[in-house]
Amino acid sequence: MTQNSVLENESFEIVDGDFNHGFLLLADHASRAMPAEYENLGLDDAQLERHIAYDIGVKEFTLRLAKKLNVPAVLGKFSRLLIDPNRGMLDPTLVMRVSDGKIIDGNRNITDAGKLERIERFYKPYDAAITSMIDEFESFEVAPTLLAVHSFTPYWRGNKRPTEVGLLWNEDQAFTTRIVDALRAATDYVVHENEPYRGGMPGDTMDRHGLDKGLEHSLLELRQDYMGTDAGIDEWVDIFAGILPQIVKNYKK
Repeated sequence: MTQNSVLENESFEIVDGDFNHGFLLLADHASRAMPAEYENLGLDDAQLERHIAYDIGVKEFTLRLAKKLNVPAVLGKFSRLLIDPNRGMLDPTLVMRVSDGKIIDGNRNITDAGKLERIERFYKPYDAAITSMIDEFESFEVAPTLLAVHSFTPYWRGNKRPTEVGLLWNEDQAFTTRIVDALRAATDYVVHENEPYRGGMPGDTMDRHGLDKGLEHSLLELRQDYMGTDAGIDEWVDIFAGILPQIVKNYKK
């Protein structure tokens, strides 16, 4: 592939970049798309615009940051309401029947066979694409650092969340600590570790591809009131493009 070209199918898209930088971006929940035969799981367009279907702003942020740093990225191309690639296959929330108070009609009566079909069609190809990209770093003799990008709602149960940037980790804290220190030095944003969620869901993306493979990694959560506009996304891209080359372990400039 040429620099920042894209390879894709219905479950993932891959953005090429310079593997010598030793850095890989991941965006599990970048898309709200569903094939037509799923009939939007019974949801109207307004529901599919909500965070229950995808992480708002993440696709744009990831693509722009990958281009600015010239690093590879893997992005999911299906709604997490079909099946959540950031869950272990035994996780009861792998297919959500209710999300943030909304009943997902198309998931209420899903059978084991229906769940397996979605695993084979969406979950496994996306997961394999990440593995393939990590394996590709071996030819460059560099162990990649992983950053999984997510976004979260400004309010939860009517209360404003104080966290503006969250970094999630479990067991391996090193990369997270460097990001937190760099963000606090470079910005005035409120940065918290393991907020608004705790890291370490068994079998999640960072568990499977970071911790289990011995790669430095962190999961980034950006608050959606900053991720809902082009200006907000561009600000965050500039911030992370400024700090990451200084703190990614094997980054070659």
